Amino acid sequence: MVISAGNTGACVAAAQLRMRTLPGVSRPGIAVVVPTFHGNVVICDVGANIAPQPRHLQQYAIMAGAYAEAVCGITNPRVGLLSIGEEDAKGTAIVKESRKLMRDEPLINFIGNVEGRDLFKGVVDVVVCDGFVGNIVLKFTEGMAEGLFQTIVSEIQEADPDLLVQLGPVMKKLHMKHDWRESGGAPLLGVAGYCLICHGRSDARAIKNAIRVGKQFAQERDQRQDRRYRRQEHPRRNVKIRGDVSNTI
Repeated sequence: MVISAGNTGACVAAAQLRMRTLPGVSRPGIAVVVPTFHGNVVICDVGANIAPQPRHLQQYAIMAGAYAEAVCGITNPRVGLLSIGEEDAKGTAIVKESRKLMRDEPLINFIGNVEGRDLFKGVVDVVVCDGFVGNIVLKFTEGMAEGLFQTIVSEIQEADPDLLVQLGPVMKKLHMKHDWRESGGAPLLGVAGYCLICHGRSDARAIKNAIRVGKQFAQERDQRQDRRYRRQEHPRRNVKIRGDVSNTI
């Protein structure tokens, strides 16, 4: 288990050299879960690979889809490719080629191109993009959430301070749900081990939550291994366990 709030590029390179990538994976990608009104949306990549090839994006779609199903509990997640329009002709040459690869891959429930606003409309479960665009989307979303909460609190305080006291528990719950510090770190998908990459400005609370998430990953890994051992010991009771992504994270 590796947890790092240092340079993302250095951490990704070290993970590739030390842990190695999984068979069939050319470049690992960072996946984050963004909470929305309609449910969680997984975005991959958000900073590991800023200049990907089309096959890299195809691999991110497969891995992020498996992650969304196993971790977020989304059955047959809808995968979209982030672009500047829904039409096939929109996007860069890499986006267009990636679209063809994803469309022809049976492991991907591909719904086509999606736009930035679609992240919050409930039309997609997994959004695939290069690390440069993904990192901008992630930090824009973080900043917008912080700004909106500050504005709402300020407006309520000015209009009716007593109302702010009444809404305090609800506001706190919403803030924690959208606070990046609560998730701690984001998993690096595609390496043969567990690697959590934290925000560069992580504080003690963020690191503490990253350790908590890392511990959960390790415990779930041990539980999967125990289930496999039991199935080997009792082959007649062999039951397919859904959501096993031990080979994708």
